[in-house]
Amino acid sequence: MIELYFMARHIPFWAIPLIVLGGEFGYMFWLRKKKKQAILCLGIAFLGFTSTCFYVWAGGPEKSVKVIRNIYRSHN
Repeated sequence: MIELYFMARHIPFWAIPLIVLGGEFGYMFWLRKKKKQAILCLGIAFLGFTSTCFYVWAGGPEKSVKVIRNIYRSHN
C-alpha cells in the first residue's frame, strides 16, 4: 500500500507526461490509420487525465492519500 500512496501523492509527476506523450503518439498513429496503437495511446492519455482529475478533486497530495486510504478501509 505504501507504493500506492506514493503514486497518489505524486500524480502530477507521472500523469502529465502520460497525457502529453499518449496524446501525441495517439494522434500520430491516428493520422497513419493505425487504429489499435492509437486507441492504446489515447487510453493511456485518458488514464493520466482521469488521475489528474482525481488529484484535483481530492484536493492535493495529502488529501488524495486520505481518500484512497478511506476507500481501502471501507472495503475491508
